[in-house]
Amino acid sequence: MKILIQIQQELKVPKGQFNKFGNFRYRSAEDILEAVKPLLGKYNALLTLSDDILQLGDWIFLKSTAHFRAEGESAETVART
Repeated sequence: MKILIQIQQELKVPKGQFNKFGNFRYRSAEDILEAVKPLLGKYNALLTLSDDILQLGDWIFLKSTAHFRAEGESAETVART
């Protein structure tokens, strides 16, 4: 996963958004994707994101998956909220 490490080292995304209610700066998913796209092209890599809604009993969860692929290798991470 040498390419993933290089992309992570080169990726710079300033906190360009501001939440007035909480009085803090943040970066949005759109900001991150806009910054990572040129690096994905540079390294001929692919990043796909997907969301699924899951219901377990009365609870509803969002399952987000990020899948990275480059040079025949891949990595995937899943978050549930």
